[in-house]
Amino acid sequence: MFDHFFQHWINREMTSPLMDHFMAGITNFSAWRPLIFLAVFLGLLFGNVRIRIMLLILALALGMTDGVIVHTIKHLVGRARPLQVEPGVRVVSLVPSSPQIATLFVRPQISSPQVPPLGTKIQGVSFPSSHAANIFVIATVLFLFYRRLGIGAFVIAFLVGYSRIYTGAHWPVDVIVGACIGISNGILITCLMNQIWRKWGEYFAPKLAKQYPDFHL
Repeated sequence: MFDHFFQHWINREMTSPLMDHFMAGITNFSAWRPLIFLAVFLGLLFGNVRIRIMLLILALALGMTDGVIVHTIKHLVGRARPLQVEPGVRVVSLVPSSPQIATLFVRPQISSPQVPPLGTKIQGVSFPSSHAANIFVIATVLFLFYRRLGIGAFVIAFLVGYSRIYTGAHWPVDVIVGACIGISNGILITCLMNQIWRKWGEYFAPKLAKQYPDFHL
């Protein structure tokens, strides 16, 4: 009941042309991929040791979150997306293009796909939201290393999570659980790597260990 009420309210009631455009853009990872890759490249090339350690931990946390935890749960649960089973869902998306970033300033597509008859069993991958899990694990790791940057990242993470409901891709619980997975795993991986660094860092890199005894604080 909770899922259906809030999915309907966000996806069909709290809408506007401006929101359609904004949500279609922020939810599309492909559109932002070039800028993300550029930021990572610049961080590796010009960043200090702290930034490079953070990027390493971020890669580990993302791999564990998306590649193992979320992927496993999705296929075990098999929950269908709203756009697969809910009549009248507004599917809001960028116009297909290559590169996708070129359509950020083009009016998005809005459609209402036909859904199978009631009672049809559909195997989906809606639960949990991988977008929410990934963006929240990024925000969490950023926050543990750089507080102000992390706060901004959490604002973006919230908007991305909201966009997954707005665009018809996920139910609210999918996003909530995905966010919880991302936050928990971000904390876990960062703290675990920090413990390994505190124990073994001085043996492999004594100068760095002395300079960064706790690299995420």
